[in-house]
Amino acid sequence: MSVTVSTASLSNSLPSSVPKLDASGLNWAIFLVRFQDAVEAKGFWGHFDGTNPVPALSSPAKSDELVAKAQWDKDERSAKSLLTQRLPDSTLMKIHTKKLVQERWEAVVKEFTEKGAYAQTELRAKFLASRCSEKENVRAFLDELRVRKEELVQVGVVIDDKDYLSTINSLLPIALSNFASAQLAAVRMFASTKSIEPEVLLSLLVEEADRQKAQQV
Repeated sequence: MSVTVSTASLSNSLPSSVPKLDASGLNWAIFLVRFQDAVEAKGFWGHFDGTNPVPALSSPAKSDELVAKAQWDKDERSAKSLLTQRLPDSTLMKIHTKKLVQERWEAVVKEFTEKGAYAQTELRAKFLASRCSEKENVRAFLDELRVRKEELVQVGVVIDDKDYLSTINSLLPIALSNFASAQLAAVRMFASTKSIEPEVLLSLLVEEADRQKAQQV
């Protein structure tokens, strides 16, 4: 009995890797990936995308049809439970009157696709507009930039190497920006299609910032 209860509990619970969906849509992209993977692993995704519709019943219904319908109803309840576990209360109240999981999921996707796109665009713009003033600690600033880039990945915003290098180059004080440009130019001299790895450039910039600071003492 305990094994049966434990198995049922696991099938109706999402793993901790699936985050709670933020009401602003900030983490929609990563929520969508993790939630779908988890639900697919449990075998219930057909209830969300409509590929596992309500079984048809004959008139009168046959015994095997009734068994299939009973199993479908049970799985539908499990799917509903999985969906409600990670939704914000405001969204749950909007969708709870919809009968089918597919209808509820379509409403969630419609709401958060737009919200998520707006939130991600804003976060990306803020990251790319980062600036380090002349008086700031460059080492601390660049370390924080690394952390912010990883935090963006956690909510589904990926900054590619080209944009990352461009941001690093443009956010720095003029002396370090010139140094960064020189490093990038030096790499392109040997291979026009090549570029320096962002982490390598960051390490060089930290060393150069320390060197420039030492000269000012």
